[in-house]
Amino acid sequence: MASYFRTLGVIWRKELYNYFWSPIAYIVLPIFLLVSGYFFSFSLFYLQVAAMTNAFHNMAILLLLLAPAITMRLLAEENQSGSMELLFTLPVSYSTIILGKYLAAVTVLLIGLAGSLVFLIPLFAYGDPDPGPILAGYLGIFLLGCVYLAVGLFVSSASKNQIVAAVGTTGILIILWFASYLDNFNVLGELGISFRQLSVSHHHGEFVRGIVPLASVMYMLSLIGLFYTLSWFTVYRRRYIA
Repeated sequence: MASYFRTLGVIWRKELYNYFWSPIAYIVLPIFLLVSGYFFSFSLFYLQVAAMTNAFHNMAILLLLLAPAITMRLLAEENQSGSMELLFTLPVSYSTIILGKYLAAVTVLLIGLAGSLVFLIPLFAYGDPDPGPILAGYLGIFLLGCVYLAVGLFVSSASKNQIVAAVGTTGILIILWFASYLDNFNVLGELGISFRQLSVSHHHGEFVRGIVPLASVMYMLSLIGLFYTLSWFTVYRRRYIA
């Protein structure tokens, strides 16, 4: 077990190093913080809303656009260069490789969210917000970001081109986000409820309102598990079947 975590740590550190050796982290993180900071400042100082509600919603939209850039190279780069076959020859399970790469992407997400904590300084300086909804909102945006990254991991595992992986990830995320809008079509009848429950925007909205419903937590975790498992099977197929 100790050797497993050491190996996982090596893969995680290597992938995290690659993020900061390449321009990805230096583009994604500043964009995330600057754009979300701009809209937060607009909400606080112009609209005079001393809450993180709008900030969490804007973060969710930003991550939908930025998550594909974080994940597009995770496995697509290995597939394109042929180094994935080299990794298969090492005494490391491909599940460890996938998890290490995914955790590196999650670490980049955590760095971005940690940077956004500076928003709380003027928020508490100019207002008296309830910490409960803020904690719920951060939990929700973290889980949502992990879902985005799991989707990106899967698409990257199935692609040999990083641009294709980014575009494919964006397409799936848009579908997951706007699924609730199918409720507007009355022809769906009771199916509209199902589509609303499948929408990540619906579940994320619960966290933004300061609620931490178990159903929404389980839904987010289920999506993460689903797309991580699909990534596992994609790599397995590439190794043993393709």
